[in-house]
Amino acid sequence: MGDLQGRLLVLDDDFEVSSTIREMAKIAGFEARSCTDAKEFFACLHEFEPTHLILDLAMPGVDGVEVMRQLVLEQCDATLIIVSGLGEKVLKSAQTAAAESGLKVAGVLPKPFRMSALKALLKDYIDHTNSAASAPRTAELTSEELQQALDQKRLVVFYQPQISCHTRRVTGFEALVRIISPEHELISPDRFIPLAERTGQIHQLTQQVFSQAICWFAEHFRESRLTLALNTSPSILAETNYPQTIHKLCSQCGLESQRIKLEVTETSAAENPSMALELLTQLRVKGYGVAIDDFGVGYSSLEQLVRQPFSELKLDKNFIIPLARSEESRKIAAALIALAKALKLTTTAEGVENEESLSYLALAGCEHAQGFYIGHPMAGDTLLMWLANYRPEVPERVS
Repeated sequence: MGDLQGRLLVLDDDFEVSSTIREMAKIAGFEARSCTDAKEFFACLHEFEPTHLILDLAMPGVDGVEVMRQLVLEQCDATLIIVSGLGEKVLKSAQTAAAESGLKVAGVLPKPFRMSALKALLKDYIDHTNSAASAPRTAELTSEELQQALDQKRLVVFYQPQISCHTRRVTGFEALVRIISPEHELISPDRFIPLAERTGQIHQLTQQVFSQAICWFAEHFRESRLTLALNTSPSILAETNYPQTIHKLCSQCGLESQRIKLEVTETSAAENPSMALELLTQLRVKGYGVAIDDFGVGYSSLEQLVRQPFSELKLDKNFIIPLARSEESRKIAAALIALAKALKLTTTAEGVENEESLSYLALAGCEHAQGFYIGHPMAGDTLLMWLANYRPEVPERVS
């Protein structure tokens, strides 16, 4: 762990449990202390300045939720691990509440847990401190920096493969934008898309991305049956000439409209529902697919499914990533897939990170999937090499 030793503080009203966790943390390489009541815990918090906290939820007097509330008020920046014997659903709810309150949460541990489970959560801190010196800058670009990138055409499109859950054959790609900095570093979209939305630069950005992606796709896959998914922002969805612009671009590249899918977040469709309804209907009339993206994380999902002419439902990665370990996530995913089938929508799952999740999605009837287990977003040339070497392997239970 180098010179940056982690410091862990435990709060559990059971003396034996708190002491055991403390010793487990020491074996893992952390300096550790333990407390059995909240008053002692907060006194130690200020004096010890831990990098990590382990907090039991069910305690007499001041419970774990109240402790978390106080940690928020004190603007605590230590990484929190929540433990409890109350069951997975309570643990996950506490984790969500803590994260939405602004606390850093490494994860949850159901009691009793093994030392290996604790070490797995602490390992993230070890890895982070060992690589902190080389971590890239994460601040948002300025409007001037973004405009310079647009003027100098330093936007580059990466492509993430999508496959059939059943045959494992590649069915298409999603286009994802990056910026190449003057120092030749890749800048992720979370550092410039929100800015582009606020400043109106999203229009120029979208034009460059769509033009680059559609022309590249047409050049390499015009005669195939693969599809290309393009993300659409709320601002672009308010432009009355949006369908004509895309259609003109596809015509110039000799690409049929059926090969393109436009992905729209449910929030985007809800911001200006009348305009969205008109434009999305126009796109569907012209033959384009329209997918509702990040489904299930907003507040008007079912209303938008009924109101808007979607042809595809994309299951949000927040439901897919936990599939291998969460029974609740599996039930939610199965319910969403069944809903999509009832509405005659195709389904694509984002965030597939292991074979267990992909196999479950196939059994549940999901049609397409994408995620790091299948392939990371790649530059065009890299993707072509990946395709040349890709060999679909279908487990017997999925075929």
